[in-house]
Amino acid sequence: GLLPAELSPMRLEWFEAPLLIGFAFVVGAVLGSFLNVVIYRGPRGESVVFGGSRCPRCQAPIRPRDNIPILGWLLLRGRCRDCGAPISPQYPLVEAACGFLAAGLVAAVIAWLV
Repeated sequence: GLLPAELSPMRLEWFEAPLLIGFAFVVGAVLGSFLNVVIYRGPRGESVVFGGSRCPRCQAPIRPRDNIPILGWLLLRGRCRDCGAPISPQYPLVEAACGFLAAGLVAAVIAWLV
């Protein structure tokens, strides 16, 4: 790394860096999911904290298993489980972008510290 060995604050086992980077991706995707809520509800004056996710067309609540960032959209093939209306690909794209950004930042920090 960039730091002398005696100043390096981290020593990672071979499996720890991929786990940290993967965890960062998951956290980033969850934050991306919240960002999608802000993007959708903010301009409408709706609460970004209260009220569960719902289909914009039929207003059916999104089930917890369908609300998993990226995977939920893929498993539903981009459609509402109740009415079949298309769900914008913006949702998994924002989640994935935030996941990759978080993973990349953690990978850069790990590379700098070790």
